[in-house]
Amino acid sequence: VYKLTAERVTEEVVSDEHKPFIDRIFYLNLTAEAGTYIKEFVHSDFGRTVPSLATILGGDCAADIIQLDVMIGSKAPQKCSDLEECLSTKIFYDPNKDFQCLDGSASVPFMLVNDDYCDCDDGSDEPGTNACPNGLFHCSNLGYVESLIPSSRVNDGICDCCDASDEYNSSAQCPNNCLEMGEQLRQEREHHLVLLKEGNAIREQYINEAKQKKENSRRELEELKRQKVEVEDEKNAKDAVKKDAEEREKAALDVYKEIEDQMKREREEEEQKKQQEEDRKFAEQAFNDMDLNKDGLLSYTEVQEFSKFDKDGDGVVSEDEAKFFIHAATEMAFDEFVESGWVIMKPFYMKDKTLHDFQTHEQNEGLETNPSEPDPSPDVNTEEEPIDETNTGESEAVPEEEDDVEDTPPPFFPPKDAEPEATTTTQPTVEYDDQTKQLIEKAKVAKEAYSEIEGKFLDINNKIREIEVTLETDYGPNDEFMALQGQCFELTDLEYTYKLCPFDSASQRPKVGGSETSLGRWGKWDGDDNNKYSRMKFEGGAQCWNGPVRSVTVHLSCGTENEVLAASEPSRCEYAFDFRTPAVCWSQSHNEDERHLHSEL
Repeated sequence: VYKLTAERVTEEVVSDEHKPFIDRIFYLNLTAEAGTYIKEFVHSDFGRTVPSLATILGGDCAADIIQLDVMIGSKAPQKCSDLEECLSTKIFYDPNKDFQCLDGSASVPFMLVNDDYCDCDDGSDEPGTNACPNGLFHCSNLGYVESLIPSSRVNDGICDCCDASDEYNSSAQCPNNCLEMGEQLRQEREHHLVLLKEGNAIREQYINEAKQKKENSRRELEELKRQKVEVEDEKNAKDAVKKDAEEREKAALDVYKEIEDQMKREREEEEQKKQQEEDRKFAEQAFNDMDLNKDGLLSYTEVQEFSKFDKDGDGVVSEDEAKFFIHAATEMAFDEFVESGWVIMKPFYMKDKTLHDFQTHEQNEGLETNPSEPDPSPDVNTEEEPIDETNTGESEAVPEEEDDVEDTPPPFFPPKDAEPEATTTTQPTVEYDDQTKQLIEKAKVAKEAYSEIEGKFLDINNKIREIEVTLETDYGPNDEFMALQGQCFELTDLEYTYKLCPFDSASQRPKVGGSETSLGRWGKWDGDDNNKYSRMKFEGGAQCWNGPVRSVTVHLSCGTENEVLAASEPSRCEYAFDFRTPAVCWSQSHNEDERHLHSEL
């Protein structure tokens, strides 16, 4: 039971149940004639705010009651730019002085405080009424958590404060359930404190393990640096041996290379000569085919007999067209034909020829008694002439072209490069002498030895760099996050499986199968100024279609296990993970939460 007097609330009887609530002092400015007015009330009414207490005192006296948390005699409030900040620090209202608006904009007589009329721009003169649209009403909520609500909600018939103080002058029947809510909050906070305590114990273990790991890494780094010097010296020595062996090998092989080059040149000359002979054979055959009168000269009229030399395609080989192939002369001897005429004629002449034609010609060449003797006798030609009178030169050419189209294989052009290539591959290589073979073997051994020591040197360098990166990485104020390095954690929802590898990468892959998509690589700590270790940032993920590159912000919370709790995409290609870990169960947070629990409840 507590008693209100004109000066203060005094404690008459205090039980353990009520002790947490005896931290408020109320001042009364009585305007009644009676010098002292005493009224008893129980703790359930104690949580009501100033105007509510005035109602409890009854209508015999009017009272302006202001909640204070400081001793009598404190100074008047100074200018305050933030009303919420001022109320939360309990800047008191002195009934013996004019009221100074908390924003410093004006000063009014104290009797105008809570008179249901707004005098201050910031509404601070009406904390207990809804007169000011921008005012704030302070809910004491003793037994729970104090709060601020807009003054417009005061006496609006809706219960906003758990102690019902906002509806002191309305018809709403608001219960005071602050104790019940406080008890529930206390249990939640106590559970949270237990979680913090257990998580912090694991965090301390992480810290000890990180210290040991870093110490081991430093020792390993020193040993690797010592090994690097030794291996580098060995590598340089083997490199010198390798270079010397390679020089000796090259000198010996250069001798054989010159021999091989000479042999290659001889083969090429031989092949070229062979090709020229083959080409001359084809030219000779062509000349004999076109030298119709077998006089050893190829005349333009004989050329005109072959429609294949019809360059303009008008069906007739004109004189000019025929002479084009024999250098504008009337006739051409065999030697000149082989040297220059065949080069011009060959593409046209070979159009309807195949390898089979030449092979048949070569096979029949031995059966011919006199290859230079003309095949058709003059008598035969004379007999056949009347048949060809109506279409001289074309009666043979047209059927020949028709046979070409229907029966003859594709044109044959004697190969110039295929045979030398085939001949080259079958040529035996130069046999090295024993000394050269030994030099080649020594160079091979030296190269293998150098390759082995170079690989060892690179491995040591890579390990050194890995350890240096580990030692340089920010794993938290006490390296508690080092325990997460090298681990990966997954979460699967309806569509995707998300993977988080702290200090490395983040990714997602379709649940039903498909390739993994990078959401980013480890970037930095991204928490606010109060605690930069509360968020991780992964950047530079896969490019979104017609959008930005993917990134992930990881929000960290305290827990006794390391696990991904949730994954979302609040903005396009910008993901958010909720990750619980003992590494953020700070002992400082534990102490602050414990103090906060006691101060509020």
